[in-house]
Amino acid sequence: MSRALNAQTFGSLVVIGAFAAAEASAAWLAAAPGSSFAWYLNLAVFRPFETARVETSPLHILFGNDALRNAVVLALVTLVVRAMRFRFGVAAIANLSFVFAAALTYAWLGLRGPLQAVSLKPVVAIQGPDFAIITVMLGSSFLAFAISHLSFAMRIRSERRRSVPIFHRAP
Repeated sequence: MSRALNAQTFGSLVVIGAFAAAEASAAWLAAAPGSSFAWYLNLAVFRPFETARVETSPLHILFGNDALRNAVVLALVTLVVRAMRFRFGVAAIANLSFVFAAALTYAWLGLRGPLQAVSLKPVVAIQGPDFAIITVMLGSSFLAFAISHLSFAMRIRSERRRSVPIFHRAP
C-alpha cells in the first residue's frame, strides 16, 4: 500500500510542481522583463499555463498574486497527508491534480487552434517543450488517478472476501 501512496503523491507533486515552476517563471519575468531565459520559459516551456491565465479560460481564477504561495502550501499539504498515510486524502489530491492537468491540456489545445503549414493545411504534429510539460503532467497525474481508483477497488474486494463466510464440508 505504501508504493501506491508514493505513486499517487508523486503524480500530484509533479502537477503542483509544474504549476509552481510556471508561477515562479511568470514572477521572474515580471521582475526581470529583459531576461531572455524568462521569456523563453514563459513563451515556450510554460505556454499551457499562459493560455490558462487568459480571462476567457475557466482556469484563470487559479492564477494571481498568491498562486505561487498557494502551490507551495498545497505541496506541503500533499506531503503531510502522505506522511499521515491518509489514503482518502492522497487519493482526493491525486484526482484533483488529474482534473487540473486535463483542464489545462484542454485549455492549451483549445486556444492553440490548428497550426498552419506552407500549404495552409493543418499540421497534426504537436511538439516542443510545452508538449513535453503537458505530457509529463497528464501522464503522471493519470497514473496517480488510476492507482487511487485501483487501490480502493482492491481494498473493497479484499474486505468483501473477508466478510463472506466460507463453509467447509464435514468429512
